[in-house]
Amino acid sequence: MTININHIDVELLNRLRENDTQAFESIYKKYWHNLYLTAFSILKGKQAAEDIIQDLFIQLWNKRATISVTISLNAYLSASVKHEVFRVIRKRIAELDSNEVIQPDKTYNAQELIEYKEFLAHTQQLIAKLSVKCQEVFVLSREDQYSHKEIAAQLNISSKTVENHIGKALGLLKNSL
Repeated sequence: MTININHIDVELLNRLRENDTQAFESIYKKYWHNLYLTAFSILKGKQAAEDIIQDLFIQLWNKRATISVTISLNAYLSASVKHEVFRVIRKRIAELDSNEVIQPDKTYNAQELIEYKEFLAHTQQLIAKLSVKCQEVFVLSREDQYSHKEIAAQLNISSKTVENHIGKALGLLKNSL
């Protein structure tokens, strides 16, 4: 079944390609709120959701001459938002990878603490899916701050095996979150 793009959206996109700022404003007004709700429902952060939507519309304007929408503008924009949201989440995971933890001397608001606790709970669920040995290596590395060499000596495995286990765990986290 082929879904045809909405005729109004086709007209708006054609006008957008011709640098029509009113077409851009119409698209913005038509789709901003739902896109924001999508981003906010996943990230649970007002500023992060607003930033994603702002970046999306900047990209839309910058790529207006080459944009190709084949199904619907709504589907295109929604997919773009979800892609950006998950990119932000992967970035947060990468920051976690660099051993960034909540700092006791910083003041956090209730929302940040709730998000952090939810994030940790979800991370723990993902880690529980790993093999026992992989979990053990990951916990020693990330929670106990052991070096690869220390973990290898304690578990009587090679440093390369430690690296492989940590890589597997981080890969799972990055892909799943």
